[in-house]
Amino acid sequence: MSDDSLRDRQNRPHKNAMTVDHAQALIAPHNVALIGVSNDPKKLTARPLQFCKQHKFSGNIYLVNPLRKQVQGQTAFPTVSSIPEKVDHAYILLNSELVEAVLDDCIAAGVSVVTILADGFAEAGETGRERQARLVAKANSADLMMIGPNSMGVANTENGFICTTNAAFKADSLRRGRLAVLSHSGSLIGTLLSRGEARDIGFSALISLGNEAQSCVGSIGMTMVENPEIDGFVLFLETLRNAEKFAAFAAAAKCLGKPIVAYMLGKSHEGQALAVSHTGAMTGEAAAVSAFFSHHNVSEVSQFDALFEAPALLKKCSQFHGRPNHAIVITTTGGGGAMVVDQLCLRGVDVVGLSTNSKKFFREHNIPHGTGKLVDVTLAGAQYHVMKLAISQLISDPESGLIVVAIGSSAQFNPELAVKPIIDAVKEMPTGAPVVAFPLPIARESITMLEAEGIPCFSTVESCADCISMFLSQTKIDPRQSDIGNLDTAAIDRAFHGIINKTRTSTGGILNEVDSRSLFSAAGIAGPNQVFIPTQDDLSEIAPQRAADSNLGYPLAVKLVSSDIPHKSEHGAIILNIENKSALSIGISKMLNTIQTSAPRAHIEGVLLQEMVSGLGEAIIGLHRDNLVGPIITVGAGGVFTEIYQDISLRPAPVTLATAHEMIAEVKGFVGLKGYRGGPATDFEKLAQAITAISQFSQFDQIIEAEINPLIICENKVVMVDALIRIAAPA
Repeated sequence: MSDDSLRDRQNRPHKNAMTVDHAQALIAPHNVALIGVSNDPKKLTARPLQFCKQHKFSGNIYLVNPLRKQVQGQTAFPTVSSIPEKVDHAYILLNSELVEAVLDDCIAAGVSVVTILADGFAEAGETGRERQARLVAKANSADLMMIGPNSMGVANTENGFICTTNAAFKADSLRRGRLAVLSHSGSLIGTLLSRGEARDIGFSALISLGNEAQSCVGSIGMTMVENPEIDGFVLFLETLRNAEKFAAFAAAAKCLGKPIVAYMLGKSHEGQALAVSHTGAMTGEAAAVSAFFSHHNVSEVSQFDALFEAPALLKKCSQFHGRPNHAIVITTTGGGGAMVVDQLCLRGVDVVGLSTNSKKFFREHNIPHGTGKLVDVTLAGAQYHVMKLAISQLISDPESGLIVVAIGSSAQFNPELAVKPIIDAVKEMPTGAPVVAFPLPIARESITMLEAEGIPCFSTVESCADCISMFLSQTKIDPRQSDIGNLDTAAIDRAFHGIINKTRTSTGGILNEVDSRSLFSAAGIAGPNQVFIPTQDDLSEIAPQRAADSNLGYPLAVKLVSSDIPHKSEHGAIILNIENKSALSIGISKMLNTIQTSAPRAHIEGVLLQEMVSGLGEAIIGLHRDNLVGPIITVGAGGVFTEIYQDISLRPAPVTLATAHEMIAEVKGFVGLKGYRGGPATDFEKLAQAITAISQFSQFDQIIEAEINPLIICENKVVMVDALIRIAAPA
């Protein structure tokens, strides 16, 4: 490549969403370079060549080794640049010290995708991080897609491109499928292959992500999401490195009707430990990631088998449109069916019995169906015509939601009696209510028959229940809109910059309550009548007169104002229900004396006097920035037991009014405020507006945490009592 063409290539803007060329070069390259393949066929670095030959890769394979003219009987080139054809995909199998120079060679040769096996990069200390950063900078400037480092490679079962060191691909043949796998663990890909094979489930492309130094789950997913050979994605994740790109990938997959199913481990609690606010301390990364996945329609599973069992069911979301959001369980084994119902109910799935019309149909055709939620046809025995009639009726009934068939021993010994009628009924009414099946015995023949006809099956009752719960949660009508009410975002912006400029320090930190409250006030959240008295020699004497001058009504709350004391009750810096002037003077004196012992280094900026407020209940609302997924808004029932009960709902921020109402409905502590047993009720509109307003603080990167605890809920308003905001150091 000439200097001019190289310079032109490097001056092109880096694309976050990789191009069509990258997509093809990633999993369907024409020309592949294997750099550093071992001449010893027993070594790990010999495997990519062996596997591509074994599985009949349709493209050309070029070997690169400057020290040998032949490797494993095949011609070897000294550099990638010396290969006569343009290389689409290069796999670097060398030690970390040699990778950078080889990457330079790949860039000079115009390679589109480079995968790197070596470790010793970001995970190996400062030197490794610097080495990895140089690779990323070079790849970005050259518009090159880099997989890894620490990647065990890329495989595509469709064309035999098995460019991996994973020993699992020694299998004589690879089952093809339409699910793409993206995994942080390269070795785990082998587990998926073997478990999928046992279930007759195959995969299309399988990619070991490694360190995700440049290309992450989101960007790689975006390169593959429009591939017509891929119907869905299976993710095995240890972390989440780029939430923004992941969200874009999830949105694209949703638009194309391609489900994403994720299993994630390694969600730490480091962010929790560093939080100052109560909501930050309650909301760990595990909960934040789960909320992020749910918000972006990614199905997170806890059962490993559900990784490859869920996609087939999730593909039926469009077929479920307009149907009631519940499940109906029909069974040929009473105990087994009851077990399915039990597991579904434990996950909050609404399980219903027969509709009025279906009950009438079953009676007219003398089909036994039991009582209650379980449709039990066990007493009819294993009969083709009975099962066919029963399933057909449920499929055609507009009141049926998802139909779950729990099949007993006949699935193992007589599939023609209990499985064939399910298949035939679905074939006759392909647009009716969707059907899934769970054979209780080990019945591989039945599962093969059912899945061949597009009827999802499950290997365990737990996986069955997990997948159905996910399916029904994704098929609910999505109420998210763009409505944030009458929020004055310009006023919030002005207040934020005014406060930050006034309190700017070199280290960031916690704003005092007065400044915190002024920012919340700009968002339209009102507090009680109050007055702030800056520190003076005779605070205890001045306070009663200032309270009178400000027309504050007793009882009062009095607080010491200090950025060094975010939680006042822990240091004796707050007194409630002060009834008169004398008690106010005594209370301030007492607090000042107490603080000398509990927080002697705290800088006291003054005292805040507030009228006491009562209402129907209390809420806590907080925004914090999660290490993995960014800003999270949390709402829960407020008060002293907030952290004990952990009764909270959370979403990625910002949120709309509709989403805020969803969150309120998820908090059990608010049920009693809806007029329970004739008590006073609130419509929660003001609370929803407050949640939406605080969530808008996510637009300010300097706000690390923002919390009101408690927020008093009244019939027609909410009142902010305590406020806390923590800011980051300015960039």
